[in-house]
Amino acid sequence: MSRCDTQRRDPGTRRTRSSARRTVTASLFMMVLIVLVLCIASCSDDIVCPDDTIIVAPSITAAVVESRLVAGDHTTVDVRCVTDPLTDDFAVFVTGRQIEDVQLDSPLALVASLEETDIIWQHGQECSLRVITDSGVATAIEVVPGAFAVEPPGDLSLGDTLRFRWSGSDNADYYTVRCVIMGARGDSLVLERSVTDTTAAFAPDEIDMAGSAAGWVRATTGPFTDGGTAGNVTGEGWGFFTVSYYDSLCLFNFEVTGLGRPHYLSASLGSR
Repeated sequence: MSRCDTQRRDPGTRRTRSSARRTVTASLFMMVLIVLVLCIASCSDDIVCPDDTIIVAPSITAAVVESRLVAGDHTTVDVRCVTDPLTDDFAVFVTGRQIEDVQLDSPLALVASLEETDIIWQHGQECSLRVITDSGVATAIEVVPGAFAVEPPGDLSLGDTLRFRWSGSDNADYYTVRCVIMGARGDSLVLERSVTDTTAAFAPDEIDMAGSAAGWVRATTGPFTDGGTAGNVTGEGWGFFTVSYYDSLCLFNFEVTGLGRPHYLSASLGSR
């Protein structure tokens, strides 16, 4: 074969090699495209891709109630933690003590609770909350409110205004009044209100049954949620932590009798 024949064949050989390189490049591009399509398809509604996961700090609601009654002293602690998705790590410490009793309350909520007579906190003592989740550590601190006394209301008739008064409690941010009226037929009426003052009243139209009434006033330190206050839990979490106190001086009982003298009649007699 002559040199000229060899030179004439070289362009064809170069074209064949160029075509092969283009074929390999196109194949690699298609493989990459297929992988991308599969990745996108895997990020469906029920499968969340790691890059798209948003870690949201958990919502925490915690309450400590310190009670010293004639029937016995007791302390209750309830901590509710809501996360989406549900957290794997959940440890709750109140003033350094871990709350071991943890229950699943809903698909997205865990609840730690404690009720016993061994814990007695002093007035003004700091009560700390520490919650550990997958997101990190959330904390809050409040103090045990001071002792106070309720002025028991006297017996009243339907149609009268029910008023409560009590002395102030040191460190208290608000008070909760709870009154239960038990009727003769076993039915009941619950009256409850939270106020920042040291007095509360229930109007006549809120009391529609007679019976024996009993209840308590409880002092609380922490955010007054009824007033739209911001939460006090900080760190990797947000929410509300409160500490409450009541004792035997905070209890009351009285009687609600039937309808008394009509208001229009008393007003007419008073105007004469």
